[in-house]
Amino acid sequence: MRALVFKKPKEFAVEERPIPEVKEGEVLVQVKYAGVCGTDVRIYNGTKKIGAPRITGHEFAGEVIEIGKGVTSVKVGDRVTVYPMIACNECYTCLSGRTNICVNRITLGYELDGGFAEFVKIPKEAVERGNIIKLPQNVSYEEGAVSEPMTAAYHGIERSGLKSGNTVAIIGTGPIGLCHVQLAKLKGPKKIIIVEPDEQKRKLALEFGATDTINPLDGDVHNKVMDLTQGEGVDVVILDVGLPKVIEGSLSYVKKGGMFLLFAGCPVGSSITIDPNLIHYKEIMFTGSSSSSPENQSKVLELLSTGKINLKKLITGTFHLEDWEQAFNMKANYQGLKSVFKIEK
Repeated sequence: MRALVFKKPKEFAVEERPIPEVKEGEVLVQVKYAGVCGTDVRIYNGTKKIGAPRITGHEFAGEVIEIGKGVTSVKVGDRVTVYPMIACNECYTCLSGRTNICVNRITLGYELDGGFAEFVKIPKEAVERGNIIKLPQNVSYEEGAVSEPMTAAYHGIERSGLKSGNTVAIIGTGPIGLCHVQLAKLKGPKKIIIVEPDEQKRKLALEFGATDTINPLDGDVHNKVMDLTQGEGVDVVILDVGLPKVIEGSLSYVKKGGMFLLFAGCPVGSSITIDPNLIHYKEIMFTGSSSSSPENQSKVLELLSTGKINLKKLITGTFHLEDWEQAFNMKANYQGLKSVFKIEK
């Protein structure tokens, strides 16, 4: 099979690899489409450390073509996507119900070979824990492949506690920010305020349900947020930009008793300086959001199938594996929104 293999930082190569052999409890998926994530670029640059050689790619969808002995949850011919993170179900976070931050988690495309290949083997543990999720008939393989980032965004919205009638500010509207806009709208907020320098992304955010947009290059964002909220600030800030300075500048947008959700990851070793009195006297809740769950991915697929969210508008580039450099460069340079590999030639 053809596979895009991480060799070492700054070195990927399309190679011929053996098709994985399926053993008891395992499943073989023929990959149709796979999404390109910012983490894939970080792996290329060496800022995300994984073992090598490794077939990367943790966002993918395809068809089940072989099942091992004892597998009953899927059958040959099923159209599926796969939630890539496999929880241990034994550590203290898993036992508390927070499998998304499992201490011992392993992930397809990081610790295990992933979806940038014509075939991917799903291990027994993932099969048993429901990581293989059937696609509704009206959800395409392309949408299935990029449903994983929407799933992460879904978890973030749930973590934020956003409620009907609230106001929310979403900082940054790349693919994840635009997912947050769509999911936030479903909660029935009074206002969805976008802070984004790119004009096309601001326009798309409005199409997806944002009520107001702010270009941070045009002046004081804090004052503009206050103007839009009658001087109160917002109930929820969702930070989708992994830049410490943006975190520092965005905390002041939160009203008393509000929530600040840090969704975007920052470079390793980053630090921020904030006035602790902002949190203390305003009783701001400051939290993070990491990963998600197979259960949430099933919910996202249901929202897709009923037309409540849209992923097609986020897919702005389709490439073959041999064009991986172009796809990675687009992601690294923030060109377009979401790129996918069409694995079949």
